Amino acid sequence: MPPVDLVSWQLFFSFPLGPRRALGRPHKAPPPVIIPLTWQIPGQQALFPARPDYLRFKRALHANPDNPTLIEAKEAARRLAEGRGWAPWVLRKINDTLPVVLSGHAAGDTIAYSDLVVLDQLNLKVGHTAEVLDLLGILDDDRVSAFDAWLERKLTQLNPTVSAEIELWATTLRDGGPRTLQRDPSTIRNYLGAALPALVDWSGRYQHLREVTREDIKEATKTLTGLQRNRVLVALRSIFQFHKAAGRVFRNPTAHFKGGLVEPSLPPRLEPDQLDALVAHATTPLRRLILALTAVHAARPTALQTLGLSDVDLDKRRLTVGGHPRRLDELTEQIINAYLRYRHQRWPHTVNQHLIVSERTAQSQIPVSPTWLGSQFREVGVPLNQIRQDRQLEEALTRGPDALHLAVVFGISERAAMRYANAARAFLESPLEQ
Repeated sequence: MPPVDLVSWQLFFSFPLGPRRALGRPHKAPPPVIIPLTWQIPGQQALFPARPDYLRFKRALHANPDNPTLIEAKEAARRLAEGRGWAPWVLRKINDTLPVVLSGHAAGDTIAYSDLVVLDQLNLKVGHTAEVLDLLGILDDDRVSAFDAWLERKLTQLNPTVSAEIELWATTLRDGGPRTLQRDPSTIRNYLGAALPALVDWSGRYQHLREVTREDIKEATKTLTGLQRNRVLVALRSIFQFHKAAGRVFRNPTAHFKGGLVEPSLPPRLEPDQLDALVAHATTPLRRLILALTAVHAARPTALQTLGLSDVDLDKRRLTVGGHPRRLDELTEQIINAYLRYRHQRWPHTVNQHLIVSERTAQSQIPVSPTWLGSQFREVGVPLNQIRQDRQLEEALTRGPDALHLAVVFGISERAAMRYANAARAFLESPLEQ
């Protein structure tokens, strides 16, 4: 029997070679455990609120198509798409976005709109997805309105107490109250814009609006004339009447101040080169329609917004603008026909009943905004209202300064018709025209 090498055996037991590898194909790594992207374990209460980070979402790891809220949201998106005429690609985008937002959703959770904004970086739909979440009742719309942001910027110029008084007045006018009619936010913007210089001056000298006197009102308006003075007095009167009715000021210092009636002046006539620039800029069916309705039928921007498909009767050659029916001329009829063909090709699935639609409003039922309408000819530098007023003045110059004729043709008030008739009469009787 050969001698035993004790040293070799000791080394073997001290440094084992380990298990032998099995022959054949190597074993694959175990698949990763799919962990839903949630900040709350189902069945347990949340310990603290957490903000989701959708930028870290990985579909292979975090997507959970069996989430009940996700399934319900996809069905709600389908119904909304049918009801609002969303294009198929819009619905596909929404269905790509919903798993990112709802794969880790737990019962009782709400989703803040401010968290959805980052989805723009992933080229996903934010606005339409928010509509779906709002329909399900799980959207927390924490956006600051444009009016509130604007008001906050303006109030930084005032001391804290005056700022609080003006904020109460502005928000009550916007929302309405027991003794206050609800006003359009644009009206409040105009009021505060006119009154702000005087408010800034008083804010540096007084702690409250009740310290303002009639002498302060006289001082604030003594250098103003005409329409500017009238606007400032109307704005200040609104502020002090509101606080007087609420018992926050002892007396109204604007009482018995009269701004007087100011006859607004007509804009200058459009020059031939401006008219040529407008026609040259109307390169699309949409712009040609806006120009025709404004330059031929003198439609206001608000009338263009509310003009519906039912207001156009091509068979009877009738057009209703601002509730006033009028005959449809051949040029406008051709432009409307071309626009309707373009509208159907561009947005075949839209259910918006307004005649003029944009890329945004075609996916909903709201009208276009005045800002969007004005932007169509902003490069020319001629506002739509100036085009409309030039058309009415041109009618008064061509057919004679007949206020009744202007009121019948354009559906304007007697006072407005008299303005255009007087302006046309003054122009026709000028020495240069004679």
